[in-house]
Amino acid sequence: MIKKMFTALFLVSAILVGGDDPKSKTITCVVSGDEINKSELKDHDHSTYRDGKVYFCCGGCKMDFDESPKKFAAKANFQLVSSGQYVQTACPVNSGKIHTERAKKKLKKVTVSGMEVDLCCPGCLKKYNKASDKFALLFSDKGYEKGFSPKDSKKTQSKSK
Repeated sequence: MIKKMFTALFLVSAILVGGDDPKSKTITCVVSGDEINKSELKDHDHSTYRDGKVYFCCGGCKMDFDESPKKFAAKANFQLVSSGQYVQTACPVNSGKIHTERAKKKLKKVTVSGMEVDLCCPGCLKKYNKASDKFALLFSDKGYEKGFSPKDSKKTQSKSK
């Protein structure tokens, strides 16, 4: 009887804790991979990158990034989106529209590193599925420039209408 009560208590606790996604409260340092609490970002080192701020867990990681930002570009681009500084405005595979009513009918969604990304059509989904590095396909500089814009830019506002 006690064993069943503990099991039930454990399951209820797991459900309650599982509903609060810790990933939404953290971002990842682009150099070390360490988690950074979003509520503490102002206390962390950062570098200006693509009209945004890329955050680091320590000064050493900031120095590594500043010495060769291209080495960490895909991870930095991902962090800009996950921190809400950039938003998706088009398909990162071919710049296709994703916000019009017609485009929404063909839209394909994929999840990369816990982030949902929209692809404009089945053809882009096929390219995504064939890619050996799916993360790089979407968040490398090439894909990023096709599909993402600063949150408050004119480009973002015009594409989201």
